[in-house]
Amino acid sequence: MDGGREVGWAELAQRVARTRNALRRRLDGLTAPVVAVVGGAGPEAVVTLLALLEDRVSFVLVHPRWTRAERDRAIVIAGACLCFESGGALATLPAPAAIGNPSVRRGAAIVFTSGTTGQPRGAVVRRAALRASARAHAETMGWSADDRWLLSLPTAHVGGLMIVVRCLHARRTVVVGGRRASGSFDAGETLRVVERDRVTLLSVVPTMLARLLQASRRPPPSLRAVLVGGAGAPAALMERAREGGWPVFATYGLTETCSQVATERPGETPGGVGTPLPGVEVRVSAPDGFAGTIQVRGDALFDGYLGAEPGAPLERPFEADGWFDTGDLGALGEDGRLRVVGRRSDRIVSGGENVDPAEVEAAVVEWPGAAAACVVGLEDEEWGETVGAVLVPAAGFESLGGLAGLGRHLGGRLAGFKRPRCWMVVDRLPVAASGKVDRSACARLLDESPSPQAGEAAG
Repeated sequence: MDGGREVGWAELAQRVARTRNALRRRLDGLTAPVVAVVGGAGPEAVVTLLALLEDRVSFVLVHPRWTRAERDRAIVIAGACLCFESGGALATLPAPAAIGNPSVRRGAAIVFTSGTTGQPRGAVVRRAALRASARAHAETMGWSADDRWLLSLPTAHVGGLMIVVRCLHARRTVVVGGRRASGSFDAGETLRVVERDRVTLLSVVPTMLARLLQASRRPPPSLRAVLVGGAGAPAALMERAREGGWPVFATYGLTETCSQVATERPGETPGGVGTPLPGVEVRVSAPDGFAGTIQVRGDALFDGYLGAEPGAPLERPFEADGWFDTGDLGALGEDGRLRVVGRRSDRIVSGGENVDPAEVEAAVVEWPGAAAACVVGLEDEEWGETVGAVLVPAAGFESLGGLAGLGRHLGGRLAGFKRPRCWMVVDRLPVAASGKVDRSACARLLDESPSPQAGEAAG
């Protein structure tokens, strides 16, 4: 479905074939090319991805909300030789690009996710892993003959990419719509599209679910499943949705596992994030009381991360027997259900977007008016978490424009969802007994302050 008009398989095949032919002409003579795609949620992005998947061409997904600097970095380290903008137009590549990447298997997808190094990391997901994840979803949730899945997430997210892959695997309909021209989520428009196009499946992050509930307490009658993932969904939000009749199912996954690791099943009593999908092994190692570190293994696992330099070998953060440490804390109950209770790392998830505090802190202290900063996630019912920062000013802070000047500085360096929305200016950062900055104390300062300066440095 495209804008309310149903596109049949024959017409879709023609559109994909035209894109494939154009790609072949551009890629002729290149060995193991990588193509960059601005991963929006429009029809052009879907057609481009289907063409790349059909021809087994590797691709790197570029977030439509990234700054030029963030986009260029991803293109360069992936070795992309072409970049498709939204609308199918070709974009100019940064000068060092187009070298290829021998570490990326043919037909692989490169999806960026935040790591612990202060920079987003490119997870390389082989074609077989995409298929394995699609099969596991089908075994878990099943398919109905009339299923239609709304592409409610950008394809730059693994959640959006897997909607396309799952529907291709099952030969089901992808519905495009529900977002503003800027690409941001619109609850009212989403509900209109769901009703108009008889959408049965919907994927959302908790922020999107909260806005849908604000727009309509009752769900459209066509919906049979709403998968809620991308961040920990507050229990109160899920309960409010269920009370309103929304068919919500909690799910837990990562970019590194092609999205889903565990998902609640239809008919199950709600609790945790469900049981692991078929073909996905989960264990909790080194348990500390209730929670331990969640580790996963299986056919849907990624190959590794792109190196920090173009053409570098993949970084493979696996144990000798293939287990991958997710960095999250949880527990497996006697019923086999996984319960996720927190994150071992300091990573922030705001509105389904991963934010690495080290990356934001590095951008802040690049500004001459900032001496030091600590970035933390603050609990928020709508966003899951919002980004907050405690700042130590340097000489010249006021003459450089204060927080407004810092906002202008960050505007060209960080996507909007990474920029702090709540600030506190202090003489020095609180320090723990270890000598390191006490992030918990910084979060308390922001939470307990009667008047934190909100949004002034958002850019």
